Amino acid sequence: MSLRYAVLTLLDIEPGSGYDLKRRFERSISHFWSASHQQMYRELHKLHAEGLLDCTEQAQEGKPDKKIYRLTESGGSALREWVQRPAPAQKIREPFLLQLFAGHHLTRGQARDAVRRHLDEHRELLQGYLEQNERVKQSDPQLQKRFWLAHQTLLLGIETEKAWLVWGERLLEELE
Repeated sequence: MSLRYAVLTLLDIEPGSGYDLKRRFERSISHFWSASHQQMYRELHKLHAEGLLDCTEQAQEGKPDKKIYRLTESGGSALREWVQRPAPAQKIREPFLLQLFAGHHLTRGQARDAVRRHLDEHRELLQGYLEQNERVKQSDPQLQKRFWLAHQTLLLGIETEKAWLVWGERLLEELE
């Protein structure tokens, strides 16, 4: 998957500025796909140049005009075509696991500290996902129905974080 389809997907939900998109990205897609602010803006400009997005300028008092992007008919078609293609399963690409693979260079204490740090990060991620899930449950039922499949990605994120915590706690017990 490329960032282009993440951008098209977010604009399919609702038109917005680059800033709006970045905020939406951080609350949703960033849980399973990463992109910097600069990458996002570069992609917006490319998609606009390709005719997949329209851009209108909205005047703001005391600030530069805000560019609002929305999907064109071609952009919607490209998104529908892409979403219907089979997506290959991705292997895990986790730097921490690579470090553990070379873990024979760590003392037991260093390994325990590394696992604890990683567990703390996953607890924090899980907490954020659970809070976001509560917001989804409180949202408009029509939106819940429309974005039911998108919500499933959040639920997988919750289960993934729980699995990391179970695995990490077991590893920590072995290290102690």
